[in-house]
Amino acid sequence: MCYHISLAVDQPELENRFKAKLEAGGSSAAGSGPKAGFLPVYHANAYQFPAWPIVTRQKPNTLRLYHWGLIPRWAKSTENADDIRSKTINARSESIYEKPSFRSAAQAGNRCLIPSTGFYEWHTIGSKKFPFYINLKDQPIFSIAGLYDEWADPDTGEIIPTYTMLTTDANPLLAAIHNTKQRMPCVLTPEAEQVWLHEELSEKDVLDLLARAYPASRMHSHSISKRITSRTEPSDVPEVLAPSTYAELADKPELFA
Repeated sequence: MCYHISLAVDQPELENRFKAKLEAGGSSAAGSGPKAGFLPVYHANAYQFPAWPIVTRQKPNTLRLYHWGLIPRWAKSTENADDIRSKTINARSESIYEKPSFRSAAQAGNRCLIPSTGFYEWHTIGSKKFPFYINLKDQPIFSIAGLYDEWADPDTGEIIPTYTMLTTDANPLLAAIHNTKQRMPCVLTPEAEQVWLHEELSEKDVLDLLARAYPASRMHSHSISKRITSRTEPSDVPEVLAPSTYAELADKPELFA
């Protein structure tokens, strides 16, 4: 599964890539306030439920800030919503029409693009875990398929927009890196991105599209330092992306691309 990503670009680059304007009045995961706009994010942890700029089918020309961790519109209370969102950071694409948390969003066609410049996964050897950064050779800024929903807080009436990231079976590179789960985000090709966002799709169309893992040959990966999980050093800094070597990985060329 995928709980750590980056979007290391500035607002003009992001808007140009998606031909969409960032919605006024919000601040990004890295923003310092409501007027900060979008600032580069080198590492975001999903369990902090960051606000993230996504592109929805409803407003394809706008980048809207939604919080990671989907709250379905049927959640009854704040306590119920908080419990659900910690379990809906990712959604297995194969079961989005079956799971109650995702079914209504999937059936309503609430599809979205999650912009990213890369994501993080861990390779496990015994009791040791080694962090990797994965990005694309052919798309500096790419999209991950997602579903979104909007939940009305019954206590305040506030509308809380949220999303989940879809995952699929890993390609050979990610299967080697993420060797405990062998899953990966549903990274979209530019062609699939347009289909996901704009076309009318049947349930079969959706499932077929999401089952196509992004080609390993078009991905790059390298191991990074364990700063990403440090409790004393900040991880949302450029240095977190820097390559770092480990003796234990020297005989595993399949992890690097």
